[in-house]
Amino acid sequence: MEYIQGNPNDKKNKGNIMRKEEAKWQKVVLIAVMLLFSVSATVVSAYLYGKAFRNIFTILVIATACFGSAVFSLIQSDIAGTLHYDNSEHYIRFVLIFLIGIAAGCLLPLLPDTGWIFPALALALTLFSNTVTGMVAYAGILGVCVLLSDTGVLVYVLYFLLGMIFSVLFEQLDEEYKTGKLIGITVILYVTSITAMVVFQTRGRLEIEQFLIPVMNIFVTVLLILAVLRFYCATVVDSEKAKYLRINDQEFELLAKYKEEDEKLYYNAIHTAYFVEKSARLLNMDVDAAKNGGYYHRIIVAECKKQGISLEELCRKKKFPPKAVRLLQEYNYKSEAIQMRETAVVYIVDAVVSSLLYLIEKNPDSDIDYGTIASAIIKRKIDSGIFNKSSLTIRDIVEMEKIFTGEKLYYDFLRRE
Repeated sequence: MEYIQGNPNDKKNKGNIMRKEEAKWQKVVLIAVMLLFSVSATVVSAYLYGKAFRNIFTILVIATACFGSAVFSLIQSDIAGTLHYDNSEHYIRFVLIFLIGIAAGCLLPLLPDTGWIFPALALALTLFSNTVTGMVAYAGILGVCVLLSDTGVLVYVLYFLLGMIFSVLFEQLDEEYKTGKLIGITVILYVTSITAMVVFQTRGRLEIEQFLIPVMNIFVTVLLILAVLRFYCATVVDSEKAKYLRINDQEFELLAKYKEEDEKLYYNAIHTAYFVEKSARLLNMDVDAAKNGGYYHRIIVAECKKQGISLEELCRKKKFPPKAVRLLQEYNYKSEAIQMRETAVVYIVDAVVSSLLYLIEKNPDSDIDYGTIASAIIKRKIDSGIFNKSSLTIRDIVEMEKIFTGEKLYYDFLRRE
């Protein structure tokens, strides 16, 4: 396998793959606006609610600490490359949701605490950043609302736990974007929790009027959750899938070019992508990103040399998604440790496919035990320690071996080729 020696400037930007949508100064402005608006809105609201100076100062300190922590988490996650999908390219989405949340946190104290619609906010903040950043921001906004309304700690704990559950449930949406069961679970949990809150606060003395606001709360919250998921799907998920659909097509210009210019390289890509896709589906990985790595792990190197440009520049020109670029970086740069499971799968499959194609080319008529060879290659790669920092598990390796040892028809296809 051919590696590219990592450029120091590329390593400096590790985790910042393809994130040129918003310039650094734009991100700084967005963060500054986010902090200034949130802190000032909180202080003004505390004053308007008639809080004593001591309480206003307390709220100011807590709000500044919480919102500052959210900003720190956002920036740190951006640098580490752990923000979901392309959120690192679009701070504005998170900032807008955060500002809407601040407005809600300052206004909702006017309603009884059974009418707060906070869990939908937790979901939105998480989807447009990551789980840690979203929950830190949510905890701060919820805390401000509780302090402004003088409600008890139990209310805070209830809404925080509900928000955390909503965020975790929808953290990893499957590739077909199936949310029906998840929405059903959230509705049941929310109805149960709000009902329990009403019963606890009224000490069992229930009247129909006491459920009017909670019912409206549940109705509005479910609508907001559906709206958040729809917006997220339209702006993030569908956008990423459209990119993969285009570049993972065998007729895509970069693949088609090497079908004409270098058949050996082209068919290595085709066969690698086949086994990578099969492995990724079995192991519940990101199939699109893994398959993309199977197609372009070698072709991208050849094309970079032909054009005399960097991997990042070529991927930017071809509009590769951030995760696909990260995979190619991990695979090709010596300075990049393999961490993603998808990268590890591409590495193993390429080693197996390359070896099998070589043996078939040298001994086209010999009887080759493909499964045994594949198992030996996988064991040798694992023993080399190259995956020590990756999240690949023993179970993943065993399942991959089963794929290669159980394959029959495709090996016949390789031989006939």
